[in-house]
Amino acid sequence: MRAFNDGRFLESEVTLLDRDKAIRWGFAVGQVTTKSVLRINESGEWTELAEIKIGSDVPKRLLEPTVRRAN
Repeated sequence: MRAFNDGRFLESEVTLLDRDKAIRWGFAVGQVTTKSVLRINESGEWTELAEIKIGSDVPKRLLEPTVRRAN
């Protein structure tokens, strides 16, 4: 996968999970590492759990959004 931001980009491996209802991806830049899992839950909502790790610190939750279709 290639992600763009402000004229820059990064490339990352994407792994399909849970019978193609989820993906895992992440990247590392210097001492910063991120890992994200995006999935479709039982209600049809997209959820994401992202963690960030800096240096030897323990990983911390970066974000956890849920996206629903508007009625």
